[in-house]
Amino acid sequence: MTIREIIAEQRRRSRSANPEERLAAALLISNLLRDRLKELRDHHLGHVLEHEVCSNLSVVAPELTVCMEAVERLQRHRTITPSSRRCFIAPHDDGEHILHAESALYWARIPHLLLPFQRDKFASDTFMVPCAAEARNCLCQAGFRESRSPSLLIDRETSRRIRVVEHGYVISKEN
Repeated sequence: MTIREIIAEQRRRSRSANPEERLAAALLISNLLRDRLKELRDHHLGHVLEHEVCSNLSVVAPELTVCMEAVERLQRHRTITPSSRRCFIAPHDDGEHILHAESALYWARIPHLLLPFQRDKFASDTFMVPCAAEARNCLCQAGFRESRSPSLLIDRETSRRIRVVEHGYVISKEN
């Protein structure tokens, strides 16, 4: 099982109505996960933390700030290439572009809100920021490329788009 599959199984069992499954999630599966995480190098552990833990936390929760600081520290001395990312966890990039943009904006200290605010953060691609030009510049430095529309940027790693809007003014959606 991959780390992602172990995490998904532990989440599934911890929500079960069956007390034995919840116990298995708390003891057995968590030990299996702990053993697998001990095998990882710091930068890979940072990647798991960023993509499996941070993506499930509320944007306003203090836990997200703590996790993002740990990610930065664990990944500080080594950059993971796009090919090693995909080989390491799983070959699917749902939401990776959102996490990449959030991380860049966070570390640049640019306040941002993913719109519309909802439980599934990957269902949206629109970031509201105080200054769209500053956010676009930050995201371009982080590996996004500009498109024909001034509000759209494309993630170079995943080729998925994000939209940057200033304050509450939403520009019409392009296809």
